[in-house]
Amino acid sequence: MKDIKQQDSAYIKIVDRYSRYIESPVLRLKYLNAVLKTPQPDSLLMKLPLVGSLPERARLIVELSKLLPPSNPMPLALRFTSLLYRLRFAVYAVCVVATLAAASGLVFIASKAISNLSSPTVAKSIDPAETGDALDPSKAVSTIGNEAGLPLDKVWLVEKSESFEEYSNGARILKDFETAGAERKFYRFDLDKVNSDNANFPLQSKPVGIIYHLTESDLLPFSNQYNASLKHSSQALMEYARAHRLYNYIIDRFGRIYRIVRDEGVANHAGNSIWCDGRSVYVNLNSSFLGISFEGKAEAGKGPDGITEAQLYAARVLTAVLRSKYQINDANCTTHGLVSTNPTSRLLGHHTDWVANFPFEAVGLTNKYETEMYAISRFGFAYDQAYVTAAGGKRWAGLSRADSALWETAKKNGVVIEQQRRAFWEVFQRAYAKQHAIDQERLASEEDVKEVSREP
Repeated sequence: MKDIKQQDSAYIKIVDRYSRYIESPVLRLKYLNAVLKTPQPDSLLMKLPLVGSLPERARLIVELSKLLPPSNPMPLALRFTSLLYRLRFAVYAVCVVATLAAASGLVFIASKAISNLSSPTVAKSIDPAETGDALDPSKAVSTIGNEAGLPLDKVWLVEKSESFEEYSNGARILKDFETAGAERKFYRFDLDKVNSDNANFPLQSKPVGIIYHLTESDLLPFSNQYNASLKHSSQALMEYARAHRLYNYIIDRFGRIYRIVRDEGVANHAGNSIWCDGRSVYVNLNSSFLGISFEGKAEAGKGPDGITEAQLYAARVLTAVLRSKYQINDANCTTHGLVSTNPTSRLLGHHTDWVANFPFEAVGLTNKYETEMYAISRFGFAYDQAYVTAAGGKRWAGLSRADSALWETAKKNGVVIEQQRRAFWEVFQRAYAKQHAIDQERLASEEDVKEVSREP
C-alpha cells in the first residue's frame, strides 16, 4: 500500500478532476483530505486507462456523492462511470478479448509478411483472358512464373530412367507401377455458351486440371516400429491402383510419388463430376483432369487422418511440375469432395474425400473452399445435411456464395428456387449428354481390348 506522499500521479489527477464537481472551497478541501488520506492499492491495474482505475473511481464517486447537494442530479459522466463499475467484469472480459484479437492480428500479419519473403515452389494462375484458349507454351510458362518463388521455366526434367523421373524442384516420380490408360477426349464448355444450340465445343486431349483425393485405404500407425508393414501396405495399394487404373499419381505416407496412369491416359478417379473455373465448364473429369491421391483415410466429420508433412511437400512439388508441364490454371486445381456428383439424386458429394481441410496454401494454391460452387449456382445441383456433416458440420464460403447466387438468379427471373434449379439442370443435362457419349465410346473400346487380351 502507498501512503499519501507516494500517491500515483494518475490517481491524483482523477481526484483533482472529481473535486471540481464541488463548488464550495470548504467542501472541496474536505473531499480532498478524505480521499487522499485513504491509502491507494498498489496495483498494476491502475496503469490501464479507465478500466484499471474503475474500483478507485467508484470509491471516489461514493465520497463525492456525500458532499454534493441532494437536490442536484449526479453528473452524467459520474453515472456512466458507476455503471461501468457495476459491469466491470463484463468490461474486463471485453478488454481481454480485444487484446487477444489484436495480438492474433499482429501474429497473422507477421506470419504473412514472413511467408511473402519465402521462396515457395509454386505456380501462378494463368489469366485465361490474357492467354486465350490456344496457349503458346513458352508464353504460358513465362506468365505462370511471374509471381512464383521458383519460375516455372526453371522446373525441368533433370534425369529420367526406366524407374524414375527427377525434376529441378526436387520432385522425384517413381515409375514402378506405371501403366497406360485410354486416350483423353473431353469437351471444354464455355460457361456463357453451354446452353446454346449453335455453340461449337471442340474435343481436347491435354489435361486442364488436377483433382486431389484420399485413397481411403486402411492405415497402420505411422511409426518406425511398422516400417516393413508400412512398405508392404503401400505396395499392395499401388498394385491395386494400377490394376484398376485408379489415379494418375499416388503419394504414399513417406512422401514418395508414384505414377500410376501416365499423364496422357485416363484414370478412373473422378467419375460423375463437374467443375467450373468461372469461364470454362468440365463434366465427368476423368478425361480432363489429372488425379493425385494421398495415401490416407477420412474420418467422418473430422477430415483426413494420417497425412504426413512429407506428403504435403511431395504434393507441392508434383503440383508445380504438372502445372508447369501442362499450363494448368490454379483455378482448376481442386478436390474430389468439391466436384463429385450424383446425377440420379442431383446431389453433390457422392464422394466426400477432401470436402474440407485440404491444405491448398501448403500445396501452393488458392483456397477453393472460397470459390463459388457453380454446380449449385449454375447447374441445378443441391446438397444434403450428410454433405455438410462430412465437412465437419459447417458450410464453407464457396457453398454459401453458391446458395446466394442461386437465390439472386431465381429472384431476378421471378421464379422459386426449385424452378430455377430445374432450368439449370436442363443446361447440365445437355453438357453431360455430350461428354457421356464420348466416355461411353472410350469404355466400349477398353472392353474390346480386355476381350482380345482374354482370347487364347
